[in-house]
Amino acid sequence: MLRNTLRVIALTGAVIILIAIDASPALAASALGGKLRYGDTVVVPPGETVNSDLYVFAGTVTIDGAVHGDVVAAGGRVTVDGPVDGDVIAAGGTVEIGGSVGGGVRAAGGQVTVAGAVTKDVLAGGGTLTIASGARVGGDLIFSAGRVSVDGDVAGSIQGNAASYARTGSLGGNETVHVGQPAPTPRISTGGPVTDALRHYVVVVLLGLLALWLLPRGLRSAAEAVRTRPLAVVGSGLLGLLGYVLALVALLAVMIALAIACGVLTLGTLVVIDVVAWVLVSMVLTFAFVLAAAFLSVAVVGLTLGRLVLPAGGVERWQELVALALGSAIVVVVTSLPVIGPWAEVVVIVVGLGGLLLAGWTAWRSRHGGPTQPVPVAWVTPAT
Repeated sequence: MLRNTLRVIALTGAVIILIAIDASPALAASALGGKLRYGDTVVVPPGETVNSDLYVFAGTVTIDGAVHGDVVAAGGRVTVDGPVDGDVIAAGGTVEIGGSVGGGVRAAGGQVTVAGAVTKDVLAGGGTLTIASGARVGGDLIFSAGRVSVDGDVAGSIQGNAASYARTGSLGGNETVHVGQPAPTPRISTGGPVTDALRHYVVVVLLGLLALWLLPRGLRSAAEAVRTRPLAVVGSGLLGLLGYVLALVALLAVMIALAIACGVLTLGTLVVIDVVAWVLVSMVLTFAFVLAAAFLSVAVVGLTLGRLVLPAGGVERWQELVALALGSAIVVVVTSLPVIGPWAEVVVIVVGLGGLLLAGWTAWRSRHGGPTQPVPVAWVTPAT
């Protein structure tokens, strides 16, 4: 069944690519009154004025004319030298913004260069980010890139992370740049600490109950791994965190490489498929990681602690639910404490994520005939 499904997916992808290759010469045009433009090469000449938002997808995108609206562009090479009244959202192998921008800039690519005046914020990610001499960022500069050079002026603050960072331009606000390490992710607060902890607890319990209903053996296997194989669990959790970061970097690199290749081969239509696929895969990967790290990991550790707290004896379904609720409450309370809370949260994420990954690996080996650790249908605590 799985093999047939993969064949269908491969055949569908091949058909889409063939249609795109065949249609690319005919699609080198515009639609929606010039608002949407696509093809191998799209150029907005200096004398042209676009009185609306502009969406451009091509191997090579060059915008020298004026745009009285937003610009959304993707391609192997994207150059915006004309004035733009709204925002500029661009992705590609090389992204260069040389004109004035009345709104903000959001860009991702192998090389991102801002050489004009941007009224609002600049949010950028990629291999190399350059704020050229003479450029001005009217708001904040936020980035995540390999190499960052800020030679222009930033009226607001600078925040981001990079492998290397240098600034010679002026700065009007604060500067928080993490060199060689990812920036810490702050927890979004929508109320007081008690309210935040309560909301987190409710979501953890609901997702844990859903997991016990849909995948009971998986959650129990993860909790059993935490209890019986702590070292393997910690190692798996650390590998999982590293793997997520490397996967995002690899996806970005593949997207940029394919965009550049499509631009060289003048297959501009495929750039759209490349960028959309990158966005969708990255979103699905991030959603799965956040779901596992922020919520399911707490449920796994909570179920483990709950079984240790409850009296010894056989486990009925209702006792398992009580163990999940009680243990998750302990975890949420400890991770919400002022000093030790953040460190405890890191431990819970590593341990819980490791348990999930180890349980998944055990299930995979079981399906392929490898030796596995026996996982009981109901977890029984030996009597003392």
